[in-house]
Amino acid sequence: MKLPGCSYREKASEIFRELAGDRAGQTMAGIPAAQGVIKEALAGEFPPEVASEIAIHLTDWNRDAAFIVALTLFPERFTQDEIRRGVEQFLIHAPNHIVAAAKLGGWPVEDIFEVGALDGRVDA
Repeated sequence: MKLPGCSYREKASEIFRELAGDRAGQTMAGIPAAQGVIKEALAGEFPPEVASEIAIHLTDWNRDAAFIVALTLFPERFTQDEIRRGVEQFLIHAPNHIVAAAKLGGWPVEDIFEVGALDGRVDA
């Protein structure tokens, strides 16, 4: 089923197919293989359930990351609307996963740019 407004994802997927061939699907769908190698790499440092949660948080937004990479490589292939939609989806989805992974890993989450990033408000 095609979601409305997801042409930016289709373009990102096309770009990755051109660049990575058969492996392109790993950027556009759930990637249990990547989760497995992350869990394995973290196994000596974290309990299995924490390593698993970190792996999930680091891979759940892979489609959003793929869009940003594709946009960085080929900005001319995206319309202004696709860029707005892709950026919005990234900003909605990725930050909380990144913060969760950092906290689970024992890393501090700080507002180093002093923009009120941790105050829970959406206004600047």
